[in-house]
Amino acid sequence: MGINDLFLSFEKRRDIEKEKKIRIAQKAIEYINFGEEIFLGAGTTVSYVGELIAKSSTHFMLKIWTNNIFVLNLYLKEYDSFFSQNFVGVVSGEISRKNLSIVNIYLPFSKIDKIIIGTPGFSIKGLSADDVYTVQQVEHLIKKAEKIIIVADDTKIGRECIYQTRSMRMIKMDLKNKKEYILITNSSNGKNFISTIKKFKEIGIKVVIV
Repeated sequence: MGINDLFLSFEKRRDIEKEKKIRIAQKAIEYINFGEEIFLGAGTTVSYVGELIAKSSTHFMLKIWTNNIFVLNLYLKEYDSFFSQNFVGVVSGEISRKNLSIVNIYLPFSKIDKIIIGTPGFSIKGLSADDVYTVQQVEHLIKKAEKIIIVADDTKIGRECIYQTRSMRMIKMDLKNKKEYILITNSSNGKNFISTIKKFKEIGIKVVIV
């Protein structure tokens, strides 16, 4: 599979639940303030966050780090002027063809204001993924962040994947240590969704439903 095929495959995955992802991304950029240092993680929903930041006329003087190759390519192709008003940095590591992202990442900062990450699964057991490489990057990022913003549509809530990227026990410890967790998702009438969201709120995770 060539590079063009990889981008085409990612574009197709972006279109799955597209309206939900865009609504979630629109809410997420409301949490980004002028001049902040942020990290944009991998995934399709985060890619919409990155795109909406570039389209926005209010988000300037940002310092953006990312491992999302799709976002970087989008900025280079369609938002060249964005670089004159904001810093965009790419972390080093190994390229994952599956997710168009950089894994086994080295982070060039000791602390960061906010990270915005997606997740294939978020249940009462914690964050999880189908890719073992995601475990390392999520752990590294959360350790360095003061605020963790998780963007995930309702199909990811209550879902448990193969690899746990942050256990609920560790999330509870993070909350006790004054880290802030914000989940931005869309509404659903599913029983599993409703019960999971209720438990998240009881634990201390801020839930924003769009």
